[in-house]
Amino acid sequence: MSARFVIAAMSVVLLASCGLLSQADLQVSAPRTTLRVGETVQLSVRQRQPDGTTRDVTDPTSGTRYYTTGEPVLIPELDGRVTCIGTGGKDHESAVIGAANGEKTGSLRFELLPAGPGPGLEVTAEKSVLQEGERVQLHVFKSSPAGVRRELAATSTGTRYLLFAGQAFPDPGVIVVSETGLASAVSSIGSYNYRTVFVFVRNEDSVGWIELKVVHA
Repeated sequence: MSARFVIAAMSVVLLASCGLLSQADLQVSAPRTTLRVGETVQLSVRQRQPDGTTRDVTDPTSGTRYYTTGEPVLIPELDGRVTCIGTGGKDHESAVIGAANGEKTGSLRFELLPAGPGPGLEVTAEKSVLQEGERVQLHVFKSSPAGVRRELAATSTGTRYLLFAGQAFPDPGVIVVSETGLASAVSSIGSYNYRTVFVFVRNEDSVGWIELKVVHA
């Protein structure tokens, strides 16, 4: 994905959130726009047609991609589900989720509150700061009502990983997670002092997350 596209998409989101755009190409809606940490909602995205009707383009197979103005607090998944993962230590936070389909865009602002169900998956690693080229095994645990913890790091269990590294869209260019849950840092972060990566994890209806950082070797 080009940096030019990311900048253009983010500019549209910021203009819309400031009320400087009167009408978006895509109509983005959700059952509610106030989320607590750990809560998830499904977005609906409809595209206006020349005859005045709208077409459902929520599914990513229609070409729609989702992005966020607040990776540390609000994560969009590929299918349009959105989860609050924090408030940055504040009593109240907000962030915008954008949708892009070709050159058409739309956005929706969410209000975020700290008290909530929290993560349903416990995501851990032996270390959260990796040097360039370093690896660390992620562990993903889900507890049953009886208190039994089950390891779900492998993708064969249905676990899926989504990584955000400061580009608004999902970006596996800084850390890659393998089918076994092994997180591998890129060999070089270039001129950056460090790179922060938010790893969002889903297994069925349960979600969890972990923040990792990559520094120079």
